[in-house]
Amino acid sequence: LKELNWKLGDPTSVGVDKDTKVQPEHRQRITKKAAALFGISDERVQTVIGHLFFSITSPDPRLRQNASYTKEKSIIGSTDGCSTLSERGIDSLNELRERLPVRNIASHVRNVVDFGVFADLNIEEDGLLHRSKMGSVPLDSIMVGQELGVDILGVSDSGKISLALSGLNLHLDDGDSSKCTISKANPSSRKRRRK
Repeated sequence: LKELNWKLGDPTSVGVDKDTKVQPEHRQRITKKAAALFGISDERVQTVIGHLFFSITSPDPRLRQNASYTKEKSIIGSTDGCSTLSERGIDSLNELRERLPVRNIASHVRNVVDFGVFADLNIEEDGLLHRSKMGSVPLDSIMVGQELGVDILGVSDSGKISLALSGLNLHLDDGDSSKCTISKANPSSRKRRRK
């Protein structure tokens, strides 16, 4: 990339002119130099350059694959109408516990794992958005760094924060009372257990 002066996310840096025609003489010069430097065939270098070219000029495949889904279901998990915890005057886990559920909070995805998403809420702990609380939003459509609108449904005694995508309006977490604090201010939002 350095030798080619290509930049990820900048399709104009790959030698595409205003008519979107690739400048072949630039590629041929680099191909010969790379083949000699690494002791591989010109064809192999051309293949690698082709893959780089495609990666730079094409959108993320997860975005292409889920483009129709994103347009169709844009309300669930959207940050439209969301605010941060600090904008709501919530700066600690104790304050958060007192106000559960807290809906329509803007967050940033820190990590995507098999069982869900860890989201930065700008307080001392990240929240876990379990895949079971994402509605019909596919886990593979979520990317690190993406902004997400979330609802905060629970805070455990150990400080673990349970999230759901905003727009789903899920109930407070109602698990083991030793693990999760339910808001005393809104006891009617607690799910009723069948006996």
